[in-house]
Amino acid sequence: MYGGELDLESWESKLNKLKGEIASVSTEDDIPAIAIAQMTMTEDTNVEKQTKDGDDNNNDSDTEMNDATDEPDNKEQEQQNENESTPADIDKSTQQPPYQKQQQRQAPESRTIISAEKMQQLTLMKAFHLDAVKFIQQLHAAMPLICQLLSSKSKPEVLEAMEFLVTAYEYKVNPASEGIRKMLHLIWTKDTSDEGKGVKMKLLECYRKLYFDPDSRLKPRENVNTIARNLIQLTFNTTLAELTSLEQLLSTVMAEDVLGDLVIEKLWSVYGFTGGNIPKEQRRGAIIILGMLAKARTEIVNEKVDTLLRIGLGPLGKSDLALGRYTCIALQRLAGSKTPEKGRSAHAGIRLPMTHPVFGRLKDIIECQSQEMEWFSMTEQAINAIYMLGEYPDVLCAEIIRNKTIKVFGERARSETPSSTTANEDGVIEMSEPMEIDYDMSMSQQVLPYPQNPVHQSAMELSQLLFIVGHVALKQIVHLEIIEAAWKKKKTKADADKKKNNDNSAAVEDELEQVGGTAEDDIGDTITHIREREVLFGPNSLLARFGLLLTEICTRNKVYTDRTLQIMATLALGKFMCVSSDYCEKNLQLLFTILEKSKDATIRSNIVIALGDMAVCFNTLIDENISFLYNRLGDENSIVKKNAVMVLTHLILNGMVKVKGQISEMAKCLEDPDQRIADLAKLFFTELATKDNAIYNNLPDIISNLTNCEPKVDEEIFRRIMRFVFSFDFAEKEKQAENVVDKLCQRFANTDDERIWRDIAFCLSLLPFKSERSVRKLLEGLPTYQDKLHIESVHKSFQEIILKGRLQKIAKPELKAALDELEQKVARKSGETQGEDEKEAGGGVVEGDPLAEDQEQRGERANTPSSNSATNTTITSATTKTKAPKRNLRKKATQSSSKATVSPRQQRKKSTDAQRKRKRHIVESDEDDDDEELEIGDDNEDGEEEEEVSSDDDFMEE
Repeated sequence: MYGGELDLESWESKLNKLKGEIASVSTEDDIPAIAIAQMTMTEDTNVEKQTKDGDDNNNDSDTEMNDATDEPDNKEQEQQNENESTPADIDKSTQQPPYQKQQQRQAPESRTIISAEKMQQLTLMKAFHLDAVKFIQQLHAAMPLICQLLSSKSKPEVLEAMEFLVTAYEYKVNPASEGIRKMLHLIWTKDTSDEGKGVKMKLLECYRKLYFDPDSRLKPRENVNTIARNLIQLTFNTTLAELTSLEQLLSTVMAEDVLGDLVIEKLWSVYGFTGGNIPKEQRRGAIIILGMLAKARTEIVNEKVDTLLRIGLGPLGKSDLALGRYTCIALQRLAGSKTPEKGRSAHAGIRLPMTHPVFGRLKDIIECQSQEMEWFSMTEQAINAIYMLGEYPDVLCAEIIRNKTIKVFGERARSETPSSTTANEDGVIEMSEPMEIDYDMSMSQQVLPYPQNPVHQSAMELSQLLFIVGHVALKQIVHLEIIEAAWKKKKTKADADKKKNNDNSAAVEDELEQVGGTAEDDIGDTITHIREREVLFGPNSLLARFGLLLTEICTRNKVYTDRTLQIMATLALGKFMCVSSDYCEKNLQLLFTILEKSKDATIRSNIVIALGDMAVCFNTLIDENISFLYNRLGDENSIVKKNAVMVLTHLILNGMVKVKGQISEMAKCLEDPDQRIADLAKLFFTELATKDNAIYNNLPDIISNLTNCEPKVDEEIFRRIMRFVFSFDFAEKEKQAENVVDKLCQRFANTDDERIWRDIAFCLSLLPFKSERSVRKLLEGLPTYQDKLHIESVHKSFQEIILKGRLQKIAKPELKAALDELEQKVARKSGETQGEDEKEAGGGVVEGDPLAEDQEQRGERANTPSSNSATNTTITSATTKTKAPKRNLRKKATQSSSKATVSPRQQRKKSTDAQRKRKRHIVESDEDDDDEELEIGDDNEDGEEEEEVSSDDDFMEE
């Protein structure tokens, strides 16, 4: 009817249009007779008014026109008269009778009279549009839930969610585009199983259907334009993670040769178009897609190097630094893609001579003057391209560093007063102010090799220099690894050729290698020595001139107050520390101090990432101070916290650092308000559960730290965290379940905090209790928690344990018996504790003192009326059937004892008998396995027996 589209805005506009149309029309039946008469009176009034206006016009024609100078005064007077008459008019309107106001409200406006059939049709159309809008709103409300299903563990749910999103996107449901974008991350699904392959195949099929397949209704040229436009639009408003996933998807698609050459040519034409102004986003999108496609087919870029140099590294690239950045990424594809080999050897790639025009253009764009922050990301990719493509990249980078240093610390800058540029051509204001070096330094920082007087022209240029120096140092490490891998590869190949020629001498050479080592060891030792002692400490090293400068700027942050300068100096310091272990150990405490005290979230975030790289390079140094990294899990900034979660996940899952008690901080992130952090934490525990006993070994520390931390974790949040952690079946083995039960029961006795009792009991209720041994272990720990069972939450948790054990599909008789025993003891102990609480509140006798109890009972008998004695006798007879024959005698004896007096000798005899009975009862209760403590109910029975004996004596004496 409307093309089948479900765009909410268009349907709402149609609905509003219909409502307006219905409001402006009416049928003859809808107009009442009063309204028709009112319309007739209105018409007569209008006729009379027109006649009167005609007479007034005739009178006006006889009057003379006033001068032009009098017009303003007349206008002011008229306006004043109007203002004065307004209150009177208001009074007249308020004094109108109610029926006149009602008639005025009922007076219809000018409406179009239509037939009843037409009105019915409009009404039905309105109802249809209302239902359509409600339906579309329901679709919008369901989209977030559908997007969550993309992360489901069930393959059918993921496939159905993908199908739904594709259908909704084709029907123009706006929120579906967000789901289509989130589908990109499914390209990383592990294809080790049929399910993983099915999800990836479905994803490729969906994107082919939406973006790559031609439309049969369009001409071939229009199809090419449409596909190119779709690809470019995929890059708009995307994050780095989405671009990475899109690159992997397009590489997979390009390997299957889905996109034709015509589409690639169209993308090149968009990128190289200079005939007019096109949006920057389109040109950027074109080179982004071309760089992604070139990852699978290098020849896409090989044939268009001139275009890349002319557009991306020319005037257009210098004016749009983001375009230059993506051009540098595309140039990196010239090195080729890494072939899948065993191990993680560095990829040498194709190397170009340093005289190639590419390096001249890269050097120019790095040295171009710019005050934009985009310059740093562009320079990073340009240096990456130099190190990936050049034969001797360190030579070119050394020249760039020298030129930049002269600009910052040159003679021209020394002769001038240090000043900061106020604004550049684009109007970007520099954040720095004139700064001077504070010469009151410590002894270790006074001896600066170069420069002695670090007077710089501007803080932005100094920041750029430090960024170049830091990134070159980091890339130099990678370059050394590539050289080491290439040398070892050549050595292996030479040895293989030599072995073919001299098979007879192979055994002798093997013996010599075992004694004196291999050439590969020599190569490794040489590269390590260069990295540790030459790059940052060599007498001829250029980078060594900047090591102390970085520590100077980072240490004196109150002198170098520019924010960008501090960020870049800290970043460069972290990169330098990845080069040499000596430099890292020397400045590690400085870095930790900045991490703890810096108020800038960007600096803290960069240090967290740098610590992750240092942990890979120098594991021992970082593992000893890993607590600084765990502390960032509680950072107030979500970006810092997210980076800390990602770094720790990488280090722990890859075995670079040991899992320690601070993992409880990671557990807190499961309930973080930021959904991204919560998802990362869930991913971490999911992967950690696949390792042998990782969660089982750290569970006591997790529970202990979460229950004893300050401030305490909210109880409901704690329970949600524990439910997720216990959802991994780490206690499937009986021995592991027993150990967990034993450790948790011990914690009952080590604390007096009621909140911790509730938490421990809740954790116990999450265990499976599939065997009788776990329940027996819980029974053995009864003394540790029996006095806590009166707490409702604790008692409820134990009831859940019993219920869970009874609901086992295959329950052995031993398990049932243990559960029955546990249920009886829990019920008895919970009732005893409640009784003790009531007795203590009423000032009762302390249990375990027979003499005091006996004296109290004798006092009660002496002062208690006969009716109370009768009541006690009745209760005793109801609970003890074997004493029924003596019931009447006890009643009479009690009545007579209230009147008679008892001699002291008889009282001593009663006391002795009571003590004997209590001792005999305690021995019997110790022999019984079910009764571990003396119970209050038994004390009452003893008291009743005492009454019985004394009553008999009194009766016989009487």
